[in-house]
Amino acid sequence: MKLPITILSVLLGISLLANAGSSEPANKAALRLVLSEVQPGALSSAQYCMLVFDDHNFHAEKAYSTNGKDRKRSVYQGRLSDAEWNALTAILDAKPFRDLYVPPSAPTLVTEGLHPYAISVARQKGFQNMEFMSKESLKPYRAKLKPLLEWWKSARSQSLPQSNAAVDSRCALSHPGAVFNN
Repeated sequence: MKLPITILSVLLGISLLANAGSSEPANKAALRLVLSEVQPGALSSAQYCMLVFDDHNFHAEKAYSTNGKDRKRSVYQGRLSDAEWNALTAILDAKPFRDLYVPPSAPTLVTEGLHPYAISVARQKGFQNMEFMSKESLKPYRAKLKPLLEWWKSARSQSLPQSNAAVDSRCALSHPGAVFNN
Protein backbone atom coordinates (compact mmCIF):
# COMPACT_ATOMS: atom_id res chain seq x y z
CA MET A 1 0.00 0.00 0.00
CA LYS A 2 2.86 2.34 0.78
CA LEU A 3 4.51 1.94 -2.67
CA PRO A 4 1.43 3.00 -4.73
CA ILE A 5 0.95 6.08 -2.53
CA THR A 6 4.63 6.99 -2.93
CA ILE A 7 4.44 6.56 -6.72
CA LEU A 8 1.26 8.64 -6.89
CA SER A 9 2.85 11.36 -4.76
CA VAL A 10 5.96 11.47 -6.96
CA LEU A 11 3.87 11.67 -10.15
CA LEU A 12 1.69 14.41 -8.69
CA GLY A 13 4.79 16.34 -7.59
CA ILE A 14 6.37 16.05 -11.05
CA SER A 15 3.12 17.21 -12.65
CA LEU A 16 2.92 20.25 -10.36
CA LEU A 17 6.57 21.16 -10.99
CA ALA A 18 6.13 20.84 -14.75
CA ASN A 19 3.31 23.41 -14.67
CA ALA A 20 4.77 25.68 -11.98
CA GLY A 21 6.72 28.22 -14.06
CA SER A 22 4.31 28.35 -16.94
CA SER A 23 2.94 31.72 -17.92
CA GLU A 24 0.51 30.14 -20.37
CA PRO A 25 -3.11 29.73 -19.34
CA ALA A 26 -4.50 26.38 -18.34
CA ASN A 27 -6.75 26.52 -21.41
CA LYS A 28 -5.69 23.72 -23.75
CA ALA A 29 -8.11 24.65 -26.54
CA ALA A 30 -6.63 25.74 -29.84
CA LEU A 31 -5.93 29.42 -30.27
CA ARG A 32 -8.36 31.00 -32.75
CA LEU A 33 -7.45 34.69 -32.61
CA VAL A 34 -4.84 37.03 -31.14
CA LEU A 35 -5.45 40.77 -31.06
CA SER A 36 -2.95 43.26 -29.71
CA GLU A 37 -2.91 47.04 -29.75
CA VAL A 38 -0.61 49.57 -28.15
CA GLN A 39 -1.91 53.09 -27.64
CA PRO A 40 1.13 55.26 -27.03
CA GLY A 41 0.75 58.34 -24.88
CA ALA A 42 2.99 61.21 -23.88
CA LEU A 43 4.01 59.71 -20.54
CA SER A 44 2.77 56.14 -20.69
CA SER A 45 1.29 53.60 -23.08
CA ALA A 46 -1.76 51.37 -22.84
CA GLN A 47 -1.63 47.88 -24.28
CA TYR A 48 -4.65 45.70 -24.96
CA CYS A 49 -4.34 42.03 -25.81
CA MET A 50 -6.98 39.37 -26.31
CA LEU A 51 -6.56 35.67 -27.00
CA VAL A 52 -9.70 33.85 -28.14
CA PHE A 53 -9.78 30.06 -28.10
CA ASP A 54 -11.82 27.54 -30.10
CA ASP A 55 -13.78 26.58 -26.99
CA HIS A 56 -15.20 30.18 -26.85
CA ASN A 57 -13.05 31.13 -23.83
CA PHE A 58 -10.88 34.22 -23.88
CA HIS A 59 -7.90 35.62 -22.03
CA ALA A 60 -7.48 39.40 -22.12
CA GLU A 61 -4.88 41.71 -20.66
CA LYS A 62 -4.70 45.45 -20.24
CA ALA A 63 -1.39 47.00 -19.30
CA TYR A 64 -0.12 50.48 -18.63
CA SER A 65 3.60 50.95 -19.22
CA THR A 66 6.10 53.69 -18.68
CA ASN A 67 9.55 53.56 -20.26
CA GLY A 68 8.81 50.06 -21.58
CA LYS A 69 8.00 48.59 -18.15
CA ASP A 70 4.58 47.59 -16.85
CA ARG A 71 3.18 49.85 -14.15
CA LYS A 72 -0.02 47.87 -13.99
CA ARG A 73 -1.26 44.78 -15.83
CA SER A 74 -4.73 43.35 -15.35
CA VAL A 75 -5.86 39.93 -16.55
CA TYR A 76 -9.41 39.07 -17.55
CA GLN A 77 -10.83 35.71 -18.48
CA GLY A 78 -14.25 34.56 -19.50
CA ARG A 79 -16.34 32.91 -22.13
CA LEU A 80 -17.85 34.52 -25.20
CA SER A 81 -21.62 34.22 -25.43
CA ASP A 82 -22.99 32.33 -28.42
CA ALA A 83 -23.97 35.67 -30.00
CA GLU A 84 -20.45 37.11 -29.51
CA TRP A 85 -18.83 33.92 -30.83
CA ASN A 86 -21.12 33.80 -33.86
CA ALA A 87 -20.46 37.45 -34.65
CA LEU A 88 -16.70 36.94 -34.35
CA THR A 89 -16.59 33.80 -36.50
CA ALA A 90 -18.79 35.47 -39.14
CA ILE A 91 -16.24 38.31 -39.33
CA LEU A 92 -13.19 36.02 -39.42
CA ASP A 93 -14.70 33.59 -41.93
CA ALA A 94 -16.06 36.22 -44.33
CA LYS A 95 -14.35 35.89 -47.71
CA PRO A 96 -13.02 39.49 -47.85
CA PHE A 97 -11.35 39.01 -44.46
CA ARG A 98 -10.07 35.48 -45.22
CA ASP A 99 -8.54 36.70 -48.48
CA LEU A 100 -6.90 39.73 -46.88
CA TYR A 101 -3.13 39.63 -47.24
CA VAL A 102 -0.99 42.18 -45.47
CA PRO A 103 2.68 41.97 -46.44
CA PRO A 104 5.01 41.76 -43.43
CA SER A 105 6.25 45.19 -42.50
CA ALA A 106 9.96 45.85 -42.47
CA PRO A 107 11.28 47.12 -39.16
CA THR A 108 12.05 50.82 -39.16
CA LEU A 109 14.13 52.89 -36.81
CA VAL A 110 11.52 55.63 -36.55
CA THR A 111 7.79 55.43 -37.17
CA GLU A 112 5.71 58.57 -37.24
CA GLY A 113 2.40 58.24 -35.40
CA LEU A 114 3.31 54.91 -33.81
CA HIS A 115 0.16 52.94 -32.89
CA PRO A 116 0.90 49.22 -33.36
CA TYR A 117 -1.75 46.58 -34.03
CA ALA A 118 -1.11 42.86 -34.44
CA ILE A 119 -3.80 40.41 -35.56
CA SER A 120 -3.30 36.67 -35.95
CA VAL A 121 -6.14 34.38 -37.00
CA ALA A 122 -5.80 30.60 -36.96
CA ARG A 123 -6.45 29.12 -40.37
CA GLN A 124 -6.32 25.54 -41.56
CA LYS A 125 -2.73 25.85 -42.78
CA GLY A 126 -1.24 28.20 -40.21
CA PHE A 127 -1.99 31.74 -39.12
CA GLN A 128 -3.19 34.72 -41.09
CA ASN A 129 -0.91 37.41 -39.65
CA MET A 130 -1.29 41.15 -39.94
CA GLU A 131 0.89 43.80 -38.36
CA PHE A 132 0.42 47.53 -38.54
CA MET A 133 2.83 49.99 -36.99
CA SER A 134 0.52 53.01 -37.25
CA LYS A 135 -3.03 53.98 -38.05
CA GLU A 136 -1.68 55.24 -41.36
CA SER A 137 -0.37 51.77 -42.30
CA LEU A 138 -3.76 50.31 -41.34
CA LYS A 139 -5.66 52.73 -43.60
CA PRO A 140 -5.57 50.69 -46.87
CA TYR A 141 -7.08 47.71 -45.03
CA ARG A 142 -9.49 49.58 -42.76
CA ALA A 143 -12.69 48.66 -44.64
CA LYS A 144 -11.98 44.93 -44.36
CA LEU A 145 -10.72 45.17 -40.77
CA LYS A 146 -13.44 47.52 -39.53
CA PRO A 147 -15.89 44.76 -38.45
CA LEU A 148 -13.20 42.99 -36.40
CA LEU A 149 -11.90 46.20 -34.84
CA GLU A 150 -15.45 47.25 -33.93
CA TRP A 151 -16.13 43.79 -32.43
CA TRP A 152 -12.96 44.10 -30.36
CA LYS A 153 -13.76 47.64 -29.24
CA SER A 154 -17.19 46.44 -28.13
CA ALA A 155 -15.70 43.44 -26.29
CA ARG A 156 -13.19 45.69 -24.51
CA SER A 157 -15.84 48.18 -23.46
CA GLN A 158 -17.78 45.52 -21.57
CA SER A 159 -17.13 44.94 -17.92
CA LEU A 160 -14.86 41.91 -18.18
CA PRO A 161 -14.43 39.56 -15.22
CA GLN A 162 -11.01 40.24 -13.68
CA SER A 163 -9.00 37.11 -13.01
CA ASN A 164 -6.13 36.05 -10.77
CA ALA A 165 -4.75 34.01 -13.69
CA ALA A 166 -1.15 34.48 -14.69
CA VAL A 167 -0.25 36.77 -17.55
CA ASP A 168 0.13 35.00 -20.87
CA SER A 169 3.49 35.36 -22.59
CA ARG A 170 1.69 35.71 -25.94
CA CYS A 171 0.45 39.11 -24.73
CA ALA A 172 3.89 40.38 -23.73
CA LEU A 173 5.28 43.16 -25.87
CA SER A 174 8.66 41.50 -25.62
CA HIS A 175 7.20 38.39 -27.28
CA PRO A 176 9.51 37.66 -30.22
CA GLY A 177 7.28 38.71 -33.06
CA ALA A 178 3.70 39.70 -32.61
CA VAL A 179 2.54 37.12 -35.09
CA PHE A 180 2.34 33.37 -34.73
CA ASN A 181 3.29 30.23 -36.60
CA ASN A 182 2.13 26.65 -36.37
